[in-house]
Amino acid sequence: EKIKAQVGELENSIILGVLLVVGVLMFFLGARNAAFVGIAIPLSMLMSFLLLPTIGGFLGMNVTLNTMVLFASVMGLGMLVDNGIVVVENVYRLMDQGYSRIDAAKQGVAEIAWPIIASTATTLAAFLPLGLWPGTIGKFMIYLPLTLSTVLGSSLFVALVINSMLTSRFME
Repeated sequence: EKIKAQVGELENSIILGVLLVVGVLMFFLGARNAAFVGIAIPLSMLMSFLLLPTIGGFLGMNVTLNTMVLFASVMGLGMLVDNGIVVVENVYRLMDQGYSRIDAAKQGVAEIAWPIIASTATTLAAFLPLGLWPGTIGKFMIYLPLTLSTVLGSSLFVALVINSMLTSRFME
């Protein structure tokens, strides 16, 4: 029952996060471009929950929806939107300068790919030591860096691949 309640809170956090992000970005980028970032949030979380059991199995762990995984998911929810915003804004800037959609998407992603990869890596580096603790506390804490790295890695993939594809086809 407790986990069901926490999953419900995570769903509410995702929905509220999408609404707030899209609402704020509509003022700066317009409704359509804000929707590109809004799509990134649930897509990244879905991808994370699909990848977590696979990654956990590869590491010899049984990753379930426990309290630590849900906590890390909520924590990662606030961080995952950054990559999508950077990609969409950079493509939007290049289109505003006169580039075609496809050229703006190609050049925009090429310009910011390494900086957002580095930014994601530095965030993960801060949490990695939590997974290296020995003993019982280490068995409990390993879920935090594992889940965060999966969420942020999914966000990076969605930003660099999915968002760039969407902006190249539908951005105005």
